[in-house]
Amino acid sequence: MKEVMLAAAVTAERQAELLSVEKPAPMRNEILIRIRACALCTWEQRVFAGEKKVPYPLIGGHEVAGEICELGEGLDPVLYPIGANAVIRVVKSCHSCYYCRRGMENLCVELNTFRMNGPEVYGMGGLAEYIAVDRTAVWQLNNSLSFEAMALTEPLACVMNSLDKGQIRMGDDVLVIGGGIMGQLHVIGAKLSGARVILSEPDGDRRKVAEKLGCQITVDPNNQNLHKTVMELTSGRGVEVIFNTTAIPAIAQEAIGLLGYGGKCIMYSSQHPDKPIEVSPNWLHNSEAVLTGAVSPSIASFDKAVNLINKGIVDTSPFVSAVFNYHDIQKAFEASLQKENFRVVVKF
Repeated sequence: MKEVMLAAAVTAERQAELLSVEKPAPMRNEILIRIRACALCTWEQRVFAGEKKVPYPLIGGHEVAGEICELGEGLDPVLYPIGANAVIRVVKSCHSCYYCRRGMENLCVELNTFRMNGPEVYGMGGLAEYIAVDRTAVWQLNNSLSFEAMALTEPLACVMNSLDKGQIRMGDDVLVIGGGIMGQLHVIGAKLSGARVILSEPDGDRRKVAEKLGCQITVDPNNQNLHKTVMELTSGRGVEVIFNTTAIPAIAQEAIGLLGYGGKCIMYSSQHPDKPIEVSPNWLHNSEAVLTGAVSPSIASFDKAVNLINKGIVDTSPFVSAVFNYHDIQKAFEASLQKENFRVVVKF
């Protein structure tokens, strides 16, 4: 008789509940993780809110922390001790496709094709009691860290990938647009890179959070002229690096006008709705500016995030706004949509 487990699923618009599904068993070179915490990412929030259409039920969850509880054939228990705390890079890297072989494994053609919780379940599978993943997807962390803080390794890893695209030099002016959790993590990363950081964020509480993190300049774009402020700060040149963490195309359009010659503008967030923006090809030609995006964590950026958290260089715990038991999954999803919350974490 097959073992079962509980998983938290979105079963309809604005509806989440627990389902009984088959418990995965680790195959060769796989590790079974007993999930202890899973954060609700913006992606799952959009599914719950009905903004993103997917097959139901959805067992999402990719910001995951837990414990090693079982090893598949071929794995050394000394290297992967039972009970060790671990985080997971849920997105798959096949290591053999065109993109993986060019060092862009975050664009792997098999990105979300781990076995997860079986073929009958749609989603990444982190919102469940157990998950089986390849050993290459598992990083061990210090036992002194909380599972809630560990669960935010994945969003930090996404930001590390974005920062790599920005190529910040010490002394650069860096503009972060948006003060949500991803914007705040960009502030931390830019500060660690030696930049003077400017945050554009209309919410006063979020600006205060950024200031506590060391952000030198915060701007309320609803009551201040962001373009004028940036140009005054940079002697009319524009900033060296921009990270747009908002999902609003009009802001993406505005961001380009704040970029200096030779600068880099990273569109970190997906756009909703996805409306085209205009770029002058002649300005692009003359400025040698770089406009690019950043999506999902690479292996290197995930490893960087693990080290930053593991060594106490970055503390993700301030961004855990609320914690819910998985039996309260409906309440957890509802709380995740509240603007004042950075991340809501579900405990298993």
